[in-house]
Order: sequence, then structure tokens, then C-alpha cells
Amino acid sequence: MLILNSIFTLNWTKEIFYILLKAEQLAVKYGNSYIEPIHILIAIYLTDNIFSYFFKIESYNQNFYEKILIKTSVSNFTNYTKIKYFSISSLYILNKAFKTYKFLNSLELVSILISERDFLISTFLDNLNITKDNILNIINKYIKIKTINDTNILNKYTYSISNSILKTPLIYREKEITNIIEILSKNLKNNPILVGEIGIGRFSILSSLIQKINQKQVPLHLQNKEIKILNLSSFLKNSQYKGDLEEQFEKIIKASKKQGNLILACLDIHYLFNLFNQQSTSDQDNVSSLNIFKKAFKEKDIQLIGITTPKEYLKQIKINPMIEQIFEKIIINEPSLKETFNILTISSKTLENFHSIKITPNIIKETISLSQKFLKNKTFPLKGLEVLDLAALKTKQNIFKFKSYKNYIQNIDLYKAISQLSGLPEDIISQNNQINQNIKNLKNKLNQNIYGQNTAIETISNTIKSAYLGLKQSNKPIGSWVLWGPSGTGKTELAKTITKILFGTEKKIIRFDMSEFMEKHSLSRLIGSPPGYIGYGEGGQLTEAVAKNPYCVLLFDEIEKAHEDINNLMLQILDDGRLTDSTGKQIDFSNTIILFTSNLGWPKNFSELKFIKNQTYDSYLETQIHQAITTHFKPEFINRLTEIIIFKPLSIETLTIIASKFLNQLQLKLIENNLLISLSVHYNVKVFLSKISYNPIYGARPLKRLIEKLIETPISDLIIKFKFTTPHIISFLFEESSKKLIYSIKKSN
Repeated sequence: MLILNSIFTLNWTKEIFYILLKAEQLAVKYGNSYIEPIHILIAIYLTDNIFSYFFKIESYNQNFYEKILIKTSVSNFTNYTKIKYFSISSLYILNKAFKTYKFLNSLELVSILISERDFLISTFLDNLNITKDNILNIINKYIKIKTINDTNILNKYTYSISNSILKTPLIYREKEITNIIEILSKNLKNNPILVGEIGIGRFSILSSLIQKINQKQVPLHLQNKEIKILNLSSFLKNSQYKGDLEEQFEKIIKASKKQGNLILACLDIHYLFNLFNQQSTSDQDNVSSLNIFKKAFKEKDIQLIGITTPKEYLKQIKINPMIEQIFEKIIINEPSLKETFNILTISSKTLENFHSIKITPNIIKETISLSQKFLKNKTFPLKGLEVLDLAALKTKQNIFKFKSYKNYIQNIDLYKAISQLSGLPEDIISQNNQINQNIKNLKNKLNQNIYGQNTAIETISNTIKSAYLGLKQSNKPIGSWVLWGPSGTGKTELAKTITKILFGTEKKIIRFDMSEFMEKHSLSRLIGSPPGYIGYGEGGQLTEAVAKNPYCVLLFDEIEKAHEDINNLMLQILDDGRLTDSTGKQIDFSNTIILFTSNLGWPKNFSELKFIKNQTYDSYLETQIHQAITTHFKPEFINRLTEIIIFKPLSIETLTIIASKFLNQLQLKLIENNLLISLSVHYNVKVFLSKISYNPIYGARPLKRLIEKLIETPISDLIIKFKFTTPHIISFLFEESSKKLIYSIKKSN
């Protein structure tokens, strides 16, 4: 390995690193004691770099080159150790090179090498008939090309906003534009940074500022200014080696200063800092990179307008005082509903021209109303524009299918667009604040999937109906319940069924196993890490999930196992319907259904239940739940719940019904997989399975395992054994005399 520590810690570029690595390999190969300047010069030729590129253009012969290498170097040194150190001459040259050039390249290193009076280098060049003038000519060629490139650097790394965008009317953001103009006019901290969520109109504000400059609607000292956008993709493409990014950035700063009237803008400035971090191999490197940035924009002859999100501002800028002191923050809030209407009215003209579809003011109002309710994870005005764009497309498609379809966006097109963007069923959106069929039949649908829990189903159904009629407090969740009862009684199944009925898919359920949140520090997993900790600015599992899926069912399994601080966190959600994450962002929980499950206080084994045979389950459960919950949970938590719902242990009769459900599910699997098997199970089999699996502690889970063992496994064995090519029926019967399950196979008619 190259002994870099034998010199000093340098700001290496990959190009120079590989040259010095090659120099060491040459010293080892030819048995030299030290890495001499001659090895460095030859290594420059033998590796891919700027100098070797120009050298090879001059058609020097590489084979002859290596012969001279052997002749000049081997005869002078005879030490065959594998680890090589730089000679005093090499250290002197490298030290001089790095002091002379900030980001050293091969051409600059060659110019230092030939400026020293080294005998071997002179001999080497003489044998090749190369003079120092030849090399200087090559260097001058590079400098000439480099100079031409430097003059075009702004064209390479920046661009102007297109005229078509600038021709759009000014948006209603006068306050923010005025703030930018004031900051640009200041003496200190005169670099504005626009901090707002994606889609809130940050780029439009910048475009409006450029329009005002072009139309001379700004103070005199800004009227001759030109705003150019930094092209971060070009930075990334042309920054392959360490130091490249800083070098390119310094070129832009230099070129911008020459132009004199330029204001730079960076649309996602946090990506620029990410690039700096990626190219830094140490904290010292990163500080050096940021110093370049700080020095550039602390001076008054060049300014920068940054754009970022609140999350990235916290992660990349606020956390670094060196960067934060450069910028003056402007918070970009979501426009008001009135401002949004005006913005969408102006922008709809572009959509009308593009789609050849009419967009009426009433449709714009309806778009705002529905988007505000069903697209809470997006921001105005962008979400309104997305809805109108997609709705116009739906209208155009309907015109193509149905010749009589009207040439303007209709409500049905709007519902389809919002359904597609939100992932919610169309009938929920189309019957906003009305009881749709799913809500109306919620109780019946739940009873078809959940057995033996009629009271629980009726209580939850009634609350959800009231909420969808608009009778609940608008700032609270749709409902919040503790589902208390033994395992396997349908608590989780109820959550899944509600999710599918209301939101169209079980994917809208967000589930947390609270046994994973028993420690105090686990709170940060839900809302995000606090400032100064790893993961700060990334959001929490709970807050991010609800931000992305505001219409969902939240299931907190075994809530009694969560740390006390997490239960306190729930108070804000249950009372206010919102939660603030670690970055300060408020998350809306008003369209969530919150379910907590618990079996706190329930007996741990079957024998503990024997003593209650002389009293009803109901009275026992009421006593148990009152004692367990009031002891464990604080009154303020209990008072904020919609209700505590008791799930009763399942009876054998209920298990028999559930057995039919499990067997029907098995039959569907056989059909879906085209296995040519129909299942016939006698009623006495279901009763038998229910009786031997009965355990009020574990509910229906033992029954499910028993069906897998006694029904599914034999069917699987038969399918593998007979490889059915025609439909067959497999029948199961419980034989009373032998107390066993028997099965038979016959061809289907």
C-alpha cells in the first residue's frame, strides 16, 4: 500500500492518488529503494490523466518509453523491499506542488517536476528527444482549452428559465416576492432561501421575481440583474474525482463575478450540500468545501437564491451554522383557498389549451374542496393542478369513447381523478359527507366477517356513520377505541375488515406492535429523532405513514406494553387530531380510525378461567377490565377514547361458524390455483374441529392451525400423489365410532 503518511495529510484527488500509487509500483517492480521524481513522471504517462492524454496525442512510443525506464532506473537502484517511501527530492516536489495548486492535476505536477534540476528526469527526456519546451507546449495547449472552457462555464452549469414559463401571468405571491427583493437589497445576509413543501409554489415565486426584473418592476439596483439556475445534474456528471466539485464550483463563482450582474439560484440546494458531503472523505474535507461556499456568498458581488423543503433545511442547513449564516430564510406557506382559486383559474387556461377541454369556475371550486379533504398529503396549488390535469385527461378519454360526452370537465371526471391520486374508492369521494352504500351496510358487512362480537360491531358502526355524516368534531379522529379481549377473538380481523370496506384495500391499515416501543427512546421512532441525533429530519414511522396515507386505520397492538411517554403522545392525537413531528411539521389525524388492542388482565391459561363458571362471562369481564385498565392507563387517556369495547371469548357454536369461513377460504385457494379440487366438509367435521380446538384464552387461532393440520395437509398430499388432470371432489367426514376424520375422493360430474 502507498505510504501516504510518509508525506503529510493532503487534499488528494483520485488522479494524483493513482499516479503516486503507480509510482510506488514502478519502484517495487524495478527494485528501487525510494520513490524518486523519475517514477512519478513515468507514472504520469502510464496512468489515465490529463497529461498522458495530450502526450499520446503527440504519438510518443510507449514500448520505447519502458525500455528507457529500465535503462535509467534499474541501473541506479538495487533494493527489492516491497514497501517504498518517497525520497527527499520527491517530498520536496510534492510539497511545492500542493502549495502552488489547490486542486493539483497531472499537467501541473509535470510542470513542477521539469522545473527541478533532476538528473534522471533530464536523462530520461533526452533519451526520448523531448525537451522541456515540448512539455510546456503541451501544458499551454491544455491551458488554452481550459480558458475556452472557463468562458463557457456558465452555459455548462447554469440555465435560464424558459420564455414560455415567464410569459405566464404573475401569481398572487406579492408578500413573498417583496421579501426576496428586500433581502437581495441588504448588505448582510443578502442570500434568500425559500423554505416550503414541494408543490407549494416556490419555483413560481422565483419565476415571478424574474418577470418583475425583466419588466423593471424592481428597485433600480436590481433592474439589470439576471437570474440563472444552477444545473446540479451537470455538477454530478462532471465531478467524478475528489476536488472536482469544488473546482467546478469555484469556476462558476469566478465566471459569475466576471459577468457582474448575475444572481444564482439553486432549486434544491440541499442536493448541492449532499454532493459536497459525498466527495468529502473526512470532516476536514467537508469544512474545506463549505468554506469555499461561505467565502463565495459572503462577498457582496455575487448572490444566491436557495430553494429547499423544511425537512431538508433542518438536515442540511440549520444544523450547520457556517451555512445558515449565509442565508436569510423565507418561509413559503400554502396559499389561502382564495389565493388557490385565483392561481388555479389562471393556470387552468394552460390546461384548457393543452387538452382542448373547458374548465369551469365551479369545477375549480369543487377541485379545491375535494383536494383539501382527500389529498391532505399534498399541498396547494400543485395538488389542485394535478387533479385538474388528470380530470381533463379523463374527460378527453370519455369524449373519445362516447361522442355525446360534453367538452368540459364534469364532476364524475373529478371524482375519478381524485380517486386515482388518493387511492380511495370513488364512491367515498363522490358522496362526500353522505352515507354511501359501504357506510350504510357497514354493520352487515362486518357481521359477515367477524363472529360473536355483535356489540362491538354495532358500537363501531354507529360511530363511523355519525362521523361520515359530519356529526363528529372536525378536528378529532373518526373514532378511537380500545379493543379489549383475549387473543384470536377478531380484534385484528375487525381492523382489516373496516379498512377494506371504508378505504377499498387492506393496504390502508398502518400497524404497530407496541411491544417494540417499550423503551423511552423508542418514542423517536414514531415522530422522528430530536436535533443532534442520527436520523434527525427524516420524520417518524407514525408521522410519515399518516402524512402519506391520511385516510387509514391505525392499529396499535398490545398498547399496554408501550412506554408511558408513548401513551402521553396519544393524548394529542386523540384530543386534537394532529401530531407535531420532530421537524415541527404538523400531521393531520382527523381522517384516521384509531384502534388499540389489549388483553390486559385477561387470564394467561385455561385453568384460571374455571373459577368463573358460576358467574357469567360478561360480569367477570366488566370487573376485570375496569380493574386492569384503570390501574394501568391514566384517566386522561381513557377519557379521550370514543369507547372501550370488550371482545368476548368465542363459544364452540361461534367457532363452528368460523370453521366454515376458514374452509371457504381454503376452497377459494384451490380454485385460484387451478388445482381441480372441490372441497366437501360435513357439518359434524366442523363441530368436531371446534370442540377439540376450543380454548377461550386463544380464540380461533387453534382452530385455524387444526384445519391446516387435518384438512390442508391431507389435501396437499393427495394432490401431489395423484396429480389430478380432471376435476375431483375430496369429502371429509367425522366418524363417530372411531372418533377420527376420514376422507374420500371421487371424480366430479
